[in-house]
Amino acid sequence: MRKRSRVIVNAPRPEAGPGMREVESHGEVHTLSPLGERIPAELYWQQPQVLRREWTLVSERGEHALLHGQGFTRRHLSAETPNATWVLSRGWVGDVKLADAEGRELVAVPHGWLGKYRVELASGPTLIWRRHWGFHHTLEDQEGHELLRITRRFAFLRFQATVTLSEAARTRDDLLELLVVTFFAWLSAPRGHAH
Repeated sequence: MRKRSRVIVNAPRPEAGPGMREVESHGEVHTLSPLGERIPAELYWQQPQVLRREWTLVSERGEHALLHGQGFTRRHLSAETPNATWVLSRGWVGDVKLADAEGRELVAVPHGWLGKYRVELASGPTLIWRRHWGFHHTLEDQEGHELLRITRRFAFLRFQATVTLSEAARTRDDLLELLVVTFFAWLSAPRGHAH
């Protein structure tokens, strides 16, 4: 029998602020705030504890998303955001999918070749997810303009990253979805070679 996730979604306290959502995971309360109008150029994915399948997207304004899961592998995670809960999954051949709580697919990243993958959005045009030598990945539009860059940050026994956003990415309505699915694709990438 599969263990249930240890996540509790609390009703927001009045002092938490508008648009905030409180999520309790592993006994810790995370107050998730919207990215807002002025989105910083750099965000950070942090893993609070070694070997725990939990990551938070943070900026100087607080936490914006929480990824968590159960079990030994990272094939299935849940993503908590200020507005919704999403489900992330990785297939056996490396396909990555982001779906809403009802199972409707929002974003798909089919397995690609030679470090280049398509990011298929249900709400718009296809983007390119590209692996580069030098420990970073980029998300680009069809013309090759970089929208975001994920670079690994060193942390002992933890997977942490810095996300650098372009001005075009900061104005997108689906930015939080792209941040979540690209980080999960980065987590799902093979670690046996430099990338």
